[in-house]
Amino acid sequence: MSGQAALETFVRSIPLFSLVEPGEMMDILRLLRPVQLEPGQVLFREGEPGRAMWICSAGVEVSLSTTPSGAKRPIAVAYARAGDVVGEMALVDDGARSASAVVVGGGHAHEVLAQDFHALRDAFHPAAFKVLRRLSLDLCKRLRATNDRIVAPAPAQISTPPVPAKARPGAEVLDTFPAFKPLPAVVKLALAQKLQLIEVDGVTPLFAEGEPGDGAYFLLSGEVSVGRNGKTLANLVPGTMIGLVAAIDAGTRSASCITTGPATLLKLSARDFDALFAAHHRFAFQLVDLVARQLVSHLRQANAMLPLPGKTSGAAASARPMTQLLHAPADPEADLEVLPLELEMEVQDEVQLMGELLS
Repeated sequence: MSGQAALETFVRSIPLFSLVEPGEMMDILRLLRPVQLEPGQVLFREGEPGRAMWICSAGVEVSLSTTPSGAKRPIAVAYARAGDVVGEMALVDDGARSASAVVVGGGHAHEVLAQDFHALRDAFHPAAFKVLRRLSLDLCKRLRATNDRIVAPAPAQISTPPVPAKARPGAEVLDTFPAFKPLPAVVKLALAQKLQLIEVDGVTPLFAEGEPGDGAYFLLSGEVSVGRNGKTLANLVPGTMIGLVAAIDAGTRSASCITTGPATLLKLSARDFDALFAAHHRFAFQLVDLVARQLVSHLRQANAMLPLPGKTSGAAASARPMTQLLHAPADPEADLEVLPLELEMEVQDEVQLMGELLS
C-alpha cells in the first residue's frame, strides 16, 4: 500500500471524517501537515484562541487539563491517544480553548491549521461540511455528558402540551432572525414553506426533558430558559437556535425549555431538519456551519458551569446568539438548488397524506 493510500485508510478510520466520500477525501488529505510531537510539548493553553487541530498516530498521548475558577492546580479531564483528534473545535471558530493540551507520549501526528480548513469551508467544498456534520454529532454527545455532570437528570418525565402554531411565516418574519436576513428571496421562500410560526403571550413550556425531539426552534423575540431537574442551564436570547441536540442525534430532550414571557419562534420539524441538515445545496451548508457554531457556544457555556470537586455547579449565563451565516457570493443558480429539495419534500408530504386517507 502506498503512503498516501495508507494515510487515507488511517484518516477514514477516524470518526470525524467518516462522512467524507472517497472522491472528496483528497480535499482533507491536502490539509494534513506531518508533525513530530515531543513529550512535554504544549499544543495549546486554556484561554488561547483555537488555531489548529491534531490527529494522533500510534504512541501519541496528549493530556487535556483545565484549571477551574478557584482551583490551585490544573485538573486532567481527558486523554487523547492514537486515532483521536485534539482541538477540533478550532475547525468551527477561533474561540478560547476550554482546556490546555500537553503531550505526554511523543510520536508522529498530523496537524490541520484552522485557517486552511476555513478556506475549504469558505469555498463551499462538501468535505468541509461533512466534517462539520460529524463534529456536530460529537458535540451533541459531549453536551449531554456535560449536562449530566452539571446536574443529574430529572427522576421523572413530564409531558408538555403541544404549542399551537400559526400560518407559515412570510419573508419579513424570517428577516427578524438575524442569520436569515441576508438569504436570497428564493431561499427564504423555500425555507418558509417548512417553518411554523409560534407566538406565545406569556410563560409557556416548549418541551420537557426526556420527551422525544420533534424539531428545532429559532428564537425571534423574547427569552427562553433552559433547565434540568430544577436547575437553570442557560438563558436563550433572540438569534439563538433551540432544541438542536435532540434534532441532530434523534435522542430525547436533554433539558426542558420554557419561555419566560411573551415570545415569537419559528419551528422546523424533525423530518425537515434532518433533510435540510443532510442536503448538499449551499444553504444547507450554511445551516450546518451555523449549527456547529451554536453547539460550540453551548458547550463552552456548559463547560464554564462544571462544578469543582465537592462543590456545586456554577450559575447559568445568557447564550450567545448566532447572528451571521457563512458568507456566500451572489449566485442565482446555486440559490435555485434549494428548490428541488423543497419540491421533493412536498411530494413526500402528498404521498404520506394520500396513504393516511386510504388507510
